[in-house]
Amino acid sequence: MLPQTESALQDLTISGTGTTESAVPPPTENPLQTAWTDLAAQKNASPDEWRNITTEFFDCVKDLKLGELVHDSMFGLLEAMSAIEMMDPKMDAGMCCNREATPLTFDTAVETDVMKLNNFDPKELIGIIDAVYSCMVSWLEGHSMAQTVLTCLYLHKPNRIECKTMKSFSISIQKIINLIRNFTLRAHVFEEEDFQHSTFDYSFSAEVTEGKAINMLKAAEEDLIKKTKDTEEEREKDDVQALLARIRFTRLFLQCLVALYPVKQSTSWQHGQEITVQSVSPTKNEMIDIVKTLNGALELAQTMEKTIDLGTQPEDGSDAPNPMGFSMMVNQRLLPPTFPRSTKIKDRHLSIQYLIELIQRMKHACKIVNCSNFHAALNFLMDFSKKFGPCLLSRSIPQTLYLPAYGKVFGVRPLTDVLKESAKAFIAPPVLLSDSQLYSNPYAVKCVNSFFEYNEATFSTLFAICGYNRARQRDRLGMIMANFSLLQEEAEGVDAYLHSLSFKIENSRQHLACFGTWVFYHCLRAMSLYLLAGLELELYSVHEYLYIFWYLYQYLFSWIVSALTRAETFLAEQEYIADLKAAKSNQKKPKTKKRKARGDAKEIVFNQAMQTLCGGYYKALAGFCKENRIPEPLPMFDNEQVRFEHRFAPFAPLSTPPPMPYSEFKQMKMFMLQSPAEDLYAAAAKHFHEARTLLETFPNPDEEWNDVVKVAKMNYVMMNLLASGHSRQSKQPPEFDFSCHRYFPIIKQRK
Repeated sequence: MLPQTESALQDLTISGTGTTESAVPPPTENPLQTAWTDLAAQKNASPDEWRNITTEFFDCVKDLKLGELVHDSMFGLLEAMSAIEMMDPKMDAGMCCNREATPLTFDTAVETDVMKLNNFDPKELIGIIDAVYSCMVSWLEGHSMAQTVLTCLYLHKPNRIECKTMKSFSISIQKIINLIRNFTLRAHVFEEEDFQHSTFDYSFSAEVTEGKAINMLKAAEEDLIKKTKDTEEEREKDDVQALLARIRFTRLFLQCLVALYPVKQSTSWQHGQEITVQSVSPTKNEMIDIVKTLNGALELAQTMEKTIDLGTQPEDGSDAPNPMGFSMMVNQRLLPPTFPRSTKIKDRHLSIQYLIELIQRMKHACKIVNCSNFHAALNFLMDFSKKFGPCLLSRSIPQTLYLPAYGKVFGVRPLTDVLKESAKAFIAPPVLLSDSQLYSNPYAVKCVNSFFEYNEATFSTLFAICGYNRARQRDRLGMIMANFSLLQEEAEGVDAYLHSLSFKIENSRQHLACFGTWVFYHCLRAMSLYLLAGLELELYSVHEYLYIFWYLYQYLFSWIVSALTRAETFLAEQEYIADLKAAKSNQKKPKTKKRKARGDAKEIVFNQAMQTLCGGYYKALAGFCKENRIPEPLPMFDNEQVRFEHRFAPFAPLSTPPPMPYSEFKQMKMFMLQSPAEDLYAAAAKHFHEARTLLETFPNPDEEWNDVVKVAKMNYVMMNLLASGHSRQSKQPPEFDFSCHRYFPIIKQRK
């Protein structure tokens, strides 16, 4: 597009490489054709022969009205609608720097004495450090590095800084930024809206190692400790101690990131070459030391929060987070010519609070080293995502720790072996039991190994999905259903082959749908999470709740309970066979299987409660529909069947469970609505009461269990009121309050 005013246009030059194909004249004759032709003729000019075309350019556009475009075969209305008007401050991000006469760079700031390199006051250093952390937090929340941390001029050329404290901090912050970037890129569980990893070709002191940066911080700490002892004035001493807390925090934070990041360990030499193990995560003992270091950093961060006011503060009316050392437009030309993004640096108090919460999340993420079983690790990631969803670094750390290298759990154990143990703990397939004859059969072993090796990627993807933000999790859960469809077919084939093989081996245990049940269980969990995520993200209209909870109640949770019950029954059979063998050889039955059975029983009860709870919502919604309390969209603008098929479209590739057609839901709905509304409310109250009773059977419930119990109690009371005629005359639509639980709302009915 053309500039709107002549003042916005600088002198233009043209060369052989400066024109584009869109500069060719339009096909029809017009007054501009000659001028366009003259400009296009410059295409054959030498690149070194530059010519000022400002006059010719304005001659070309003098007959165009404001906003009028020249139509070209390669630049029509579609291109014009998505085009960026270059040099327009409203559309071109590069023009924002014109607000400053000359954006400050490191060199110009030093030459003009705007920025110090030495002889800092403690207040100035505290202000700069707090501002840098504010910029880093803003970057972690999804803003560009060029508009956040790289606006600090001290990070551009830290080697020229003469102050030991400022130099060590600047280099260490570069290392922290680089480690955070490596964590996120390695885990790769982010989308464009989550994180921008471009460094804009800044080197971040690549010649300095993390260990050297930590030693530089230690040297700076020693100098500050000496200065504290030599300082007699109380106010100045407080300033130095506040600065010391920030330097120590930076060192401990850097140490934790270095310790958490997987490293390559060399093992031995073979045939003149060093054999190295792929990236290995910290051990449990090393993780204990990391958690201690994080606790120390947490205490220092709390001290930082209390002493924010001791540093220099941002100037009123300025976008810069600190008066000295920052230039908000220094990197503006590095940004692509897109619409300008307003980047407001996060408040210092909120930034330090973010760092405190980040350290607490990192401490929790370290617990994944205790999850040796894949099922336990998957549950850990799901719970972690629910509690700490927005923070990308927190989500990336457990992903990187558990699978630091592809197919290697903690960098040591093959993922296929961990998956085998997970299947063995879930349903104990005979082929995975050492006392079974199938265990040593070469054909059976080859079949099972091929099954796990081929489908390892599907479970890796399922694990990675738990690291994405909540909205992207739902999208990717929908996409992984096609993988589960293939996985189910292969599991059924493996089960059939092993079952036929067991008949050929004398006294061998039968292999009945073991792997199929295991895969089916994981598939059902992914399906339920997909539907429940729609409730959490508020993607469904209220009139859609009926078939969402119908599907969860009638099918998904029912199938999950069935799969868990079958697995528990099969485990009990295997334990009974092991008891018979133990009786013959005078051996005791292993206790680990008893513990696993109790864990399965708890999960069965929880899913039974979820099924009953969804049944309560289903019947309550049916009662509201019976009384016309839920507004329905106009028929001319809506089609319930289209909505139904759209909501369950990701499940179409699956053969097990089979897709539920809309006709079946329609039939069930018509049958349900034949009952009086009072009966439906009474049935819903019964479901909510049963769900609460089931959840209260197990001692020491976690926070989610308590929240679900609270929801069930509240809804039980409301359904009893409605069943007794409460608000009978009211036609107000019910309210669904999700403040207590992300999936299951509290139903409220106003008079």
